[in-house]
Amino acid sequence: MEDQRNIHYRVGGKLTHCGVECLPQGKDIERIVIAKIEYKEKEMINGRAEEGVWVAHFAPNPYTNLPFILNSTNRKRLVKRFPECDGYLARLENVAVRLTKEKCRDVQDGGETWGLRISKLDPSPAKETAKKSIPEDKVQTVIDWAKKNGKTVEELDSLYDMSQTVRDAIVDALGSDDLPE
Repeated sequence: MEDQRNIHYRVGGKLTHCGVECLPQGKDIERIVIAKIEYKEKEMINGRAEEGVWVAHFAPNPYTNLPFILNSTNRKRLVKRFPECDGYLARLENVAVRLTKEKCRDVQDGGETWGLRISKLDPSPAKETAKKSIPEDKVQTVIDWAKKNGKTVEELDSLYDMSQTVRDAIVDALGSDDLPE
């Protein structure tokens, strides 16, 4: 059972959109990808009907599967960070940001609360994943998978490290050898 002391008060209830509860132990999410942004005429937000909202949808990640409502501060920060969108947020796709928390006005009672914000800081660089190596005893498995999924030798080169012997066997099976060795 999870330690109850580490459960944010926003967890539970009618949450339909993420907030500061998605931050791991209240710390920044150093890199998260916004897959797309859309403008909604009407949106149900945690049980309330809201009009004219911008919604960011994240790529799959370990922090949340909920969309994120972009308030005016977050929209302005996105436009500053990505000036190439010329203010048209829905043009932004698959952009990395850092998420943080900041004190802000509580829309419920006008007091202060913590709000989820697009950070002014740059996101951490993407971690490069090490290529897996294809051992000689797995060549046929990789060939079968490549044929089934329509993969080319070029795509396999970008995914895997392989010896020249393994690469030659794959080239023979897939019928492509136009890549330099």
